[in-house]
Amino acid sequence: MAENYLRTLAEPVPGWIEDFREGEPFPRNAFFGSRVVYYPGAGDDGSAVRLFNSTHSCHCFVYVDYAVGQAKVEGSIGDPVRRFRGYDPVVRLHLPEEALTPRGWRPRVLPAEPPRMIFGRAQSFGLLVIFERQPGFVDSHGARRFAVIFLAADGFAAYEALFCRPPRSAPPFAVVIQDHGFGGNYDRFGRGGHLERIARELSAYPRFLWSAEESWEGYSRVPGAGAAMGGMHGNARFLYSRD
Repeated sequence: MAENYLRTLAEPVPGWIEDFREGEPFPRNAFFGSRVVYYPGAGDDGSAVRLFNSTHSCHCFVYVDYAVGQAKVEGSIGDPVRRFRGYDPVVRLHLPEEALTPRGWRPRVLPAEPPRMIFGRAQSFGLLVIFERQPGFVDSHGARRFAVIFLAADGFAAYEALFCRPPRSAPPFAVVIQDHGFGGNYDRFGRGGHLERIARELSAYPRFLWSAEESWEGYSRVPGAGAAMGGMHGNARFLYSRD
């Protein structure tokens, strides 16, 4: 099982998450210096948090989707039924563009169709939320705290801006990949798509892919790590590691 494998990579909750309080500035270097799971085209799929948080293998997540607006995200966070089960939001911090790209950003790896920018559209927004485990839930359910950045943004452009530009961050610990035929994206996140091209040309490969599709070149399925279900259709996803 993918869960059993990821439990072998468990780590403590980063100290900055444990100590972070409402009203403090966004700790960009601390966030992107931690293990990060990046999920482009995430919608409202909580499976990435469910898998990586329950195994304590990652405590920072970036959920990116142009189609999920600020009102929907904030409504979900405030809804005890729809938010991550067993967790309450204890910190919410709105992120302006300069908090995420303090030195500005221009894309270097261009797709055939001109890329959308991270910000610049009326519905674009960034929001950091710290979630804390509710009383009655224990470590086997998930970490005491974890952090999620929600972005209404282009999943391709955001990857380059966040992980491939100065102040350069480490590549993500994992990227969640699932392409949907009617998802509205101008290219694929999976094999042969523009996200793989960005990672290749800018040497920003994640350690793992969690994918329902054919993996990127140079990745192999983790031996013994079976499927974990996720995505809007509950598809089987497999864990792939960089060769």
